[in-house]
Amino acid sequence: MFHSSVRVMGQYLKETFNATDEELLYLQELLNLREQKLKSLNNPRHIYGCPSVVIDDFLYHGDLGHASNIKLLNELGIRHIVDICDCELDQEVLDKFHVLWVNINDELRVDIRKYFEETNQFLHECKEKNEKVLVHCQMGISRSSSVVLAYLMKYHHDSLLKAYDYLIEKRRVAAPNLSFFLQLIRYEKELRATKEIDESKHNDDQQNPIEKLDSNQDPVASNAETEDGPPIEKSN
Repeated sequence: MFHSSVRVMGQYLKETFNATDEELLYLQELLNLREQKLKSLNNPRHIYGCPSVVIDDFLYHGDLGHASNIKLLNELGIRHIVDICDCELDQEVLDKFHVLWVNINDELRVDIRKYFEETNQFLHECKEKNEKVLVHCQMGISRSSSVVLAYLMKYHHDSLLKAYDYLIEKRRVAAPNLSFFLQLIRYEKELRATKEIDESKHNDDQQNPIEKLDSNQDPVASNAETEDGPPIEKSN
């Protein structure tokens, strides 16, 4: 049986985005994973004041409030920001931090896929320099989660399912809208077709070292701190 969201939106996704039955089944698997994962995770104290740490000493995932808080950014040692939002950051933030702004709305018809290579390259360059970066959107739920998942797929995991399983542990509210999920499913297929992800090389369910980095560099460890929140069906 399809997840309720897929049942309601399935025909729309087929008609508007030419979604296949195979893609809808994968989408259902992702939504079921979220429900099961949220039920199984412990429920420690909610942490809303700080962004979620996806990869220690490197990748942070948060909302517009985090990106606008210069004091917080300085305390965390963040030097770069990926702004996946229709709201530009204040000039003071732009002057002090290296910002990549992707000006898009959180709407089903938005093509977020076309930005994945740009955002992945930006994040990869930050990682190569061993510098911290925050990825954010308005609420840190849909647009920013899509960008983080695209990065995790390309550099750390061998599937969207594994990347999402990992991300939920770090940021429970992570929930791309259904169209963005569909685009991520298709991005995974592209990465497989070009051999940029390979099950024979990326078989770690948690986190793999980035192979393009210096072979002498230790892989970053996974971080346990998460931002908690209830399962959210709506987009941000």
